[in-house]
Amino acid sequence: MSRHRSEALRSLMDAMRENAGRGLALHQAIADRFGLGPTDLKCLDLARHEPELTAGRLAESTGLSTSAVTALIDRLERGGFVERHRDPLDRRRVLIRSTGRHEAALTEIFSRIETEFLAVVDGYDDGQLEMLTEFVGRLNARAREVTTLLTGRPHQ
Repeated sequence: MSRHRSEALRSLMDAMRENAGRGLALHQAIADRFGLGPTDLKCLDLARHEPELTAGRLAESTGLSTSAVTALIDRLERGGFVERHRDPLDRRRVLIRSTGRHEAALTEIFSRIETEFLAVVDGYDDGQLEMLTEFVGRLNARAREVTTLLTGRPHQ
């Protein structure tokens, strides 16, 4: 590997590590605003977009234990973010649904993030955006694989 390529790869990895840290800090700041933890916030996002969400599905998608998911749902329910509903087709199954009570505030925050994102990508052409999308998708797939190796549980 050439020295230039090695330096370029190191710079890219450093920038991505910084981006991951800044992303964590951003999500922590958003979660703090609502009295939640960052994991709570990400699970709330699932509840907002997945109408048939169950505690089991949350555990599966986050890698959290079922007891941790129960505690998380309890926190979200106490905060008025979600409600538990019995599945009308299978009364044993409990669905977790967003109440929408904090939707306007969350939308305002995430709209600001979207505006900033669009400002950054504005200078890229369609081909570059496709390449970046593929790159991030491949990174995400590898991150899921490594997370599964570390935890012994599949992550989605």
